Amino acid sequence: MTMLGMYVPDRFSLKSSKVQDGIGLYTARRVKKGEKFGPFAGEKKLPSELDESSDTRLMWEVRGSKGDVLYILDASNPRHANWLRFVHQAPSQDQKNLAAIQDGENIFYLAVDDIETDTELLIGYLDSDMEEEEEEEEEDVKDEDENSKEAKHLVEMELVIKKEDHPCLLCESSFPSEEILAAHLQSLHQRPSTEEKEFKCRNCGKKFPVKQALQRQWVY
Repeated sequence: MTMLGMYVPDRFSLKSSKVQDGIGLYTARRVKKGEKFGPFAGEKKLPSELDESSDTRLMWEVRGSKGDVLYILDASNPRHANWLRFVHQAPSQDQKNLAAIQDGENIFYLAVDDIETDTELLIGYLDSDMEEEEEEEEEDVKDEDENSKEAKHLVEMELVIKKEDHPCLLCESSFPSEEILAAHLQSLHQRPSTEEKEFKCRNCGKKFPVKQALQRQWVY
């Protein structure tokens, strides 16, 4: 039969949509799970031909074997569309009763549940597609977490380096400030001027107050 100037199969009817303004597609008889309708009709367009004002609710991407977009079917113009343009997107996954599938370069609508008579047809994603998207999102989150951990580790390393950037030249210790380094030198390495130096260099005869200083003398 013809409704609103467009052919509609007898098992469907057009009435006011319950999910958005305008006309929706309803069942005129019971539809069994697994039934397939279509193909979806629309004007073929390249992604570059679309702009921000385009109504993507009436479009489907047709993809090649490698997942690349071959073209887009745009049903916004009734002259290039068919009755499937009146199937609206389900407000939630729980409310969907159809899912879009691609067969070759054609888009069909598949009944994912038994659909009773006089029920509005609402399109959603296949559960398998949703699982793939969720897995991709989880991978993205995991990558972000790993990057965040790595960045945090680098920051911590940088802080450690900055925290101890005042090394003692007489031993292997390092300190966060010159004041603490000075206190370290005074308490550990400095000896009274009257005290005889204890460690003598066998090469040059110089004496040092601590063994570490003598060892550094050998290095230099």
